[in-house]
Order: sequence, then structure tokens, then C-alpha cells
Amino acid sequence: MQAQKLSNIEKNIIASVETNHKSALLFLEKVVNLNSGTMNHLGVKEVGNVFKKEFDNIGLDTKWIEMPKKVNRAGHLFAKTKGAKGKKILLIGHLDTVFEKDSPFQQFKIEGDTAYGPGVNDMKGGNVIVLYALKALHESNLLENAQITIAFTGDEESTGQPLDISRKDLIEAAKNNDIALGFETSTGFNYATVARRGSSGWKLEVKGKRAHSSGIFNENIGAGAIFEASRILNSFYTEEDRCKEFSNFLVFLIF
Repeated sequence: MQAQKLSNIEKNIIASVETNHKSALLFLEKVVNLNSGTMNHLGVKEVGNVFKKEFDNIGLDTKWIEMPKKVNRAGHLFAKTKGAKGKKILLIGHLDTVFEKDSPFQQFKIEGDTAYGPGVNDMKGGNVIVLYALKALHESNLLENAQITIAFTGDEESTGQPLDISRKDLIEAAKNNDIALGFETSTGFNYATVARRGSSGWKLEVKGKRAHSSGIFNENIGAGAIFEASRILNSFYTEEDRCKEFSNFLVFLIF
């Protein structure tokens, strides 16, 4: 089976990406070397401003969204194209990392064909992909009419509370777009994940007779509350078709 031929427009986009490869690596090094641990609010905002300047340069409308003091987070960077054609697309990333200012892991480096540094993978690398993909479209005059929103949150690693404030802008953006793409790796490089497990919250209550542990399992006392809870959780594992997924879930619950 023959591979699909690329159009001239697609060839131009690929050529732009290849031409800008070294520039993208240098930009990645720049933002990785700026500490943006979630609680380093100034650092998160500084990284946001670096991306903001680049988005401004390719004609996007950008804004920094400050969070109220009670949320105790830096804020979010949003950017938007000015077009009105095609699907409305939301591109999602985050500016913060788990490596705070006191972490010994602070510097970008390349060994062979692998880059290391705080946030290289999670997820300044993904943010750089978003930026340079948009640059490639801009250089081919394909960005002006597009309907694209970029949402780079500043508190993904440790979400600000309450959620109805810290996630308000992201939720509104999701409601106003047709397609949402997240650029944090999940199943490995060179793959796109189209479905993920969801999550739910629930409370399990069990009852048992209070007694000394030496009397456990006798006729009057029974197995006790902890054993009943374990029995219920184990039944989830044995009866659920996706046992592997639930085993991870149970470990999380128990420990």
C-alpha cells in the first residue's frame, strides 16, 4: 500500500519544522533553566512571559490570568488566534514543574539524542512543540484564519484550590472549542493517546463489632470491619473485567 502523498502546503510545514529544530532546542533549554516549580510563583510567571512574547510575535492575542491570593498559585497563560474558519481547537499545556527552587535537579543538558532537565518531558517539551507547530503554520500563512486557543496553566502539578476558580478559565475554554489536545506525554513518544481512564470519588463504610483483636473471627465477633472492607475491595478486583487497571486502583486506595 502506497503512503499518502504530501501536499505542497504540508511539505512547507515540514520544512519549517526542520529548519527551526535547533532554535526549538535552544528555546527548550532556555525555559527549562528557568525554575518554575508550582510554588515558585515568580518563576512560573517568568516562563509564562517567555512563551507569551513568542505567541505575541506570531500575531496571537495573549493574556496572563492572575489567580486570587487565596488560590496561592501563579496564574495561567492563554493565547488565541484571530481567525474564524475551521474547527475550534484548544491546545493544553502547563508551565509549572514538580522541581521547586530547592531541588538539586535544575539544569538542562543533552546526552546523545536525549535531553534532560526539570520539565523537559513534563511538560516544557510539550509546550515548545505547541509553540513551534504554530510558528510553522504562521510561516506558511496558515495561522491567521485559524481558530486556536492555547491554555498553559500554572498549577497542573499541584492544583490551586478551590477548583471552581483555578480551573474556571480552562473549563470555559473547553466548552467553547470543538477539539482539545493535551501535549503532555502519556504512553510514550511518537504516540497520540485518544482515550484515558476516568476517575471517581466514593466513600466505603463498613461496620463491625468493637473487640480485642485476639477475638477476631469467632462466632460472636465476626471478621471485623477491616476484613469486610478488604473483602469488598477484593471483589472489585476479581469481578472486574479490567483487573489490571483495578489492581492499580486498589493499591492506590489501600496505601
